[in-house]
Amino acid sequence: MIKGLPAMLAISLLLLGSIIGCAPSGQPSTPLPATTLLPNLLVHFEGEVQVRKANWTAYLPASFGMELRRGDLIWTGQQSNATISCSDGSVVIIGSDYEGPIPCPWARSAWPTPIPPPRKEQPSAIPFIISPRMTKVATPNPLLKWNLVSGATKYTVIVRGGGPEWRTDTVASEIVYPNDAPPLRPGIAYKLVVIEQSSQRSSEEEQLPGLGFSLLTPEETQAMHKAEAKIRALGLAEAPTRFLIANLYATQGLNAEAIEQLEDLSNTLEEPAVVRSLGDLYLKIGLSRLAEECYLQALELSRRANDVEGQALAQNGLGLVYAGLGNKDYAIQHSQSAMELYQKLGDAQMVKQIQEQLAELR
Repeated sequence: MIKGLPAMLAISLLLLGSIIGCAPSGQPSTPLPATTLLPNLLVHFEGEVQVRKANWTAYLPASFGMELRRGDLIWTGQQSNATISCSDGSVVIIGSDYEGPIPCPWARSAWPTPIPPPRKEQPSAIPFIISPRMTKVATPNPLLKWNLVSGATKYTVIVRGGGPEWRTDTVASEIVYPNDAPPLRPGIAYKLVVIEQSSQRSSEEEQLPGLGFSLLTPEETQAMHKAEAKIRALGLAEAPTRFLIANLYATQGLNAEAIEQLEDLSNTLEEPAVVRSLGDLYLKIGLSRLAEECYLQALELSRRANDVEGQALAQNGLGLVYAGLGNKDYAIQHSQSAMELYQKLGDAQMVKQIQEQLAELR
């Protein structure tokens, strides 16, 4: 459970209503554009709060970052409250002694994680790209980051696309694209290439499509900044604010910025949803081993918290990682564990979905 948002703070916030009795309250802000809709997320709770999702057979304890949908139910005990960030940019605070539906509109799901196509594991001997990779970027000076090769003496860093290539040498494993380099232009497909000089091993040895990046247009950047400003104006504590902003970045294809937010947040906030979301993004951009590390951490945190859904989500993520790496035995093992946890929840829809995944694996 995350702390940090005093229950009565809502009284002083422009975008929030006060907690009145047991009824949900909250005044919606200007709605977010349809292209920036987020999931409905539980971003804070105090006391005893339980959730029964539409497909579940019983109430279970709430968890930070829990994704909620229309049809889900929430229950709060005495002297308890819950804060939900709704997909339309509003925040609802539910006071004590409440049992009823989630007072939020329809919401898109968080970034989906279908079974990735089989791919080879990135050899540690090559400087494979970590960022920017399969992403849009909002800044003309993105962080360029790659795998630190053991024994490397120097790297040649190249950015190609839209004109003359830019290159430099460095001993570090990350640098910021500098102001004196050719300016990045919106709508151009760029690719970062890194060569380790002593071995001449190159990031291009990872022969996957779509590893490049592109800069947002001014219109896209303006819309994203407006949506981010609305999130900051909600007056939530730092941790839920950054978690929501990471979700915003991910929905806009800003995978690199979303990962950066979640990595920083995971250093100070041990919540399964944070590292699990990080795993989802690593899996999405083809960094399977980094995704594996995150899902294993999320699984351990969920076990400690007795969070059944969190365990199921992490186990399913691990199943997807190993399926993508071609390790069928591990993929089946973790997917089977996920299915059993969803059976415990009574979630027939997810049980069916994982059964279909298992049929593909077998």
